[in-house]
Amino acid sequence: MNKFVLLNKYSIPTLTVGNILGEETLGITLFRHSVRGRNEFEQPHKHDFYLVFFVEKGSGVHNVDFTQYIVNDYQVYFIRPGQVHNWSLNVDTTGFQLMLSSEIVNIFSNLGKFPFFEQSVPSCLSLTKDEFEAFKKQLEEIETILPQNDLLTKEIVLLRLHVLLKLLQKEFVNQFQEHDSSTKPEKVIKSFSVLIDEHFKEESSVNFYADKLNITPNYLNILSQKYLKMSAGDFIKERTILEAKRLLTSTHLSIKEIGYQLGFNDNAYFSKVFKKYAGKTPGEFKESYNFYHPYP
Repeated sequence: MNKFVLLNKYSIPTLTVGNILGEETLGITLFRHSVRGRNEFEQPHKHDFYLVFFVEKGSGVHNVDFTQYIVNDYQVYFIRPGQVHNWSLNVDTTGFQLMLSSEIVNIFSNLGKFPFFEQSVPSCLSLTKDEFEAFKKQLEEIETILPQNDLLTKEIVLLRLHVLLKLLQKEFVNQFQEHDSSTKPEKVIKSFSVLIDEHFKEESSVNFYADKLNITPNYLNILSQKYLKMSAGDFIKERTILEAKRLLTSTHLSIKEIGYQLGFNDNAYFSKVFKKYAGKTPGEFKESYNFYHPYP
C-alpha cells in the first residue's frame, strides 16, 4: 500500500508529516523542497498540519480547494488543515517547506490570528525577488539552529518563526487588504466564517449564525454583502458545496450519500443546489475531475 494513501476509501486522505517524510517530527518541520519535496502530488489530499511553501524557483500548477494557481518564482503558499490540495511542479522547483502542527500555530495565534490561515482567503502570496530573499535568509537561519535540542534554542526557534509569520502577515494584508481583520466588522465576518466551518453540515440558517455572533440577521447580511460580495445565505451554501466538491473528487461515496452527509435528504434538491453554485450537476463535476485517479 502506498504510504501516501489513507486506507479508508470513503474519506478524503489526510496526511501527516510522517506519511509525507517517512518520519515523525515534533511540531516544526523545515526542509528544502529540492531535497525532500515531491514535485508530483496528483492525489487530492488534506493535511493534519499547516504548510507554508516558499517557492524560490519553479513552475507548474497548484490546486487548492478547486482554485488553480500557476506556480511562479518568489511565491508563498499557505495550506491549513482540512483544505484539499494537490500539485504538479517542474522537476527543477526549489524552495522551502515549513510544516507546523496545530499546537504550534495555536501558541502563535494567542498573540493574534494569521489572516493567511483563515477561511476563504487567497492561498498564494507573490513577492519580489528582494522580499523573497529576506525571507530566505530567515529560513536559512532557522534551518541552522532547528536541529539543536536544548530548551533555550527551542525558544529562539519559536520566536524567530513568530517573527517570520508576522512579516508574512504584513506582506499578505498589504497585498490583500480586504482580508485585514483589524477592524470590528471584519472580525465579525472572520468569526462568521469560522462558525460556518464548524456547523455548516447541520446548520444552514442565517438566523443561527447571527444569534451566535450576537447581531441581527439583517446586519449579518449587510456585512456579508460588503465584505464577501454575497449574501450570508449564499456564503453558507458556498461552504457546503465546497465540501461536496471535496467528497465527490476524493472519495467513493455516492452522490446520494454525499448529499445526505451534508444535510440534504432530497437527492434532486441537492443536485439542484449544487448546480446553482458549481455550474454543473454533481455527476458532471465528478466526471470532470476523474483524471486525478485518487485511488489506485
